[in-house]
Amino acid sequence: MVAAREILAGVIDLEPVDGGRPPTRAPATTGPRQVTVGLAALLAVVLVGGALAGQRGPDRPGHHLHFDEPSPAAGFDSTLADANAGAGESAAALDGAAVPVQAPDRIPDGWTWRPTGPLPGRQGNVAVWTGREIVYWGGDRPGRPAQGAAYDPATGAWRRLSRSPLANRTGAAAVWTGREVVVYGGVNGGGPRNDGAAYDPVSDQWRAIAPGPLSARVPLVWAWTGTELLVVARAVGFSDGVLNAAAYDPAQDVWRMLPALPLQLAERPAPPTQINNGASVWTGSELIVYGRFIDPRPAPGGIDDRARGAALDPATGQWQVLPVAPLSGQALALAWDGTEAIGWDHDLKAAAFDPARWPAWGSDAWRPLPDLPLAARDCLPAGVAAGAVVFAVHCGQGAVFDRRHDSWTAIPVPASAVDPPVWTGEGLVEWLAPSGRPDDGTWYRPMTP
Repeated sequence: MVAAREILAGVIDLEPVDGGRPPTRAPATTGPRQVTVGLAALLAVVLVGGALAGQRGPDRPGHHLHFDEPSPAAGFDSTLADANAGAGESAAALDGAAVPVQAPDRIPDGWTWRPTGPLPGRQGNVAVWTGREIVYWGGDRPGRPAQGAAYDPATGAWRRLSRSPLANRTGAAAVWTGREVVVYGGVNGGGPRNDGAAYDPVSDQWRAIAPGPLSARVPLVWAWTGTELLVVARAVGFSDGVLNAAAYDPAQDVWRMLPALPLQLAERPAPPTQINNGASVWTGSELIVYGRFIDPRPAPGGIDDRARGAALDPATGQWQVLPVAPLSGQALALAWDGTEAIGWDHDLKAAAFDPARWPAWGSDAWRPLPDLPLAARDCLPAGVAAGAVVFAVHCGQGAVFDRRHDSWTAIPVPASAVDPPVWTGEGLVEWLAPSGRPDDGTWYRPMTP
């Protein structure tokens, strides 16, 4: 699952499209905690600015964003799109070869390189495996078309998606239902979004889904249960944490509210505050969520930064508070290996949680694991379950956890890989969008037992 770090990583540049200002990078000495807090602060400033801009009176001039965008697809309802942030693009055949077309000088062992495909560089986009293709959509800066494309790892072919009814955004929840890719929420220059749409890759058509009941929120974590999209939502900023949760049934196009995540940190002044940064796994019957409240204000006497957790049973609609994790909640990744939730933090510490042992085993439901055999670098932890193993990425480094041997093994990855790859059931796809880096491209690694 995608955690709130994607929201924080997708900080938005409100510069008009023709402004031409290059993106900036955080200094190399900035640590993961400082990166998370700094990006959150910048995001809060951006959203406040966007909200104020949206309230500008008619007598106050402002920037008008211009961008080249294809004509709407047949049947497209323009009232569903946000004119201030742009909407998707029409389907189009790929003209010419994808770029860049030259393979990097060094190919890590076990990987195959292919060109980047038709999409320009971006971050904060969705990436969902459909059983045949990976659907990439959204991301990048507001004011740009919400472009999307699909990649078939079996043939190496790309195709563009038809235009979406949604405005562009980063950090949206996205799942594959077996028929459609459902996209919900996210944030752009207009602030958090509470709309969504579903994409059918067979017909190459989008449909707007029923508005969510969460008001305008940014998904913290989400999961597909087999019948519903579960979304746990958070506000944007430092003052609020998780507020509520809901479930969407695409077959009926209806939402239902769920109880709010019951995680409250006693060390903070009343009223207690919930988490605003976290990760999750779907076990097949429960959504397990662990995280932390990220706050730039120093806490008197220090703070216990261990991750707090809870599990949601969507059948009953009830949450159960879980034992505190022996991992930092400041930056945490979780992946389900079929039996346990494998977790690791930015310090490369790892542990496993077995929900079958809770509550009988108490805090021993978490068991320690070996540290990841990687160098400490200023990256947020990321990874994905790949069948019976878990694959972790850490600043151009990779490691695989095999529960049969209860150990991590370092494996090579592309040097600029930071985000988790997509698991296809047979291999991993790491898409590094065009950015001028030497290893930009679409990377594939088979994963055999």
